[in-house]
Amino acid sequence: MGLYQYLVSSLPALALEAPPPFSPEEFRFRCQGALAKDDLAELDLLLAGRSAEGRTAFSRAWSAGDAQIRNTAAKNRGAKLGVEAKPFLKTHAGYAVWLDKEVADALAKASPLARELGLDQARWKFADDLARRDASGLPTVLAFAAKLMLCARWAVRKDEAGRERLEQLVSELEEHAAASGGADFK
Repeated sequence: MGLYQYLVSSLPALALEAPPPFSPEEFRFRCQGALAKDDLAELDLLLAGRSAEGRTAFSRAWSAGDAQIRNTAAKNRGAKLGVEAKPFLKTHAGYAVWLDKEVADALAKASPLARELGLDQARWKFADDLARRDASGLPTVLAFAAKLMLCARWAVRKDEAGRERLEQLVSELEEHAAASGGADFK
């Protein structure tokens, strides 16, 4: 694993609810000449959502942390709905007690949007925690990529985009109802 002081020092600051300075794909392109071949392959796996297939401790921990977040959310949601969560749980290595608390706090928020934001804030903190293990190495680069993906995800969650998606879904429902002989909703 190489040291990437120059790359790490050139990374801009990110904020979860702020638009990302560039896309994850553009970040991958920028890393192409700076990362060793194996490290670039590790970045590719992370960006493709396949970190569980990675070779590094970061990738394995990131995958396990995400599984823990999803499992804890499934257990909490299942308990509220009276549904057994066990069939939906995924096995993972490791366990971070503080991460369960973050998830519980996120799920206690009032609105679904606030709950999703809280879950991504837990992921953000987890990425920061993993980056601390090697401040100028690949873990910091991968943590930046993970956080960049979270920023990109929230950048598209705007009111206007939500209204457009709602209009699209309503149109699809109207078309489906009309095609199956249902009432005209217009």
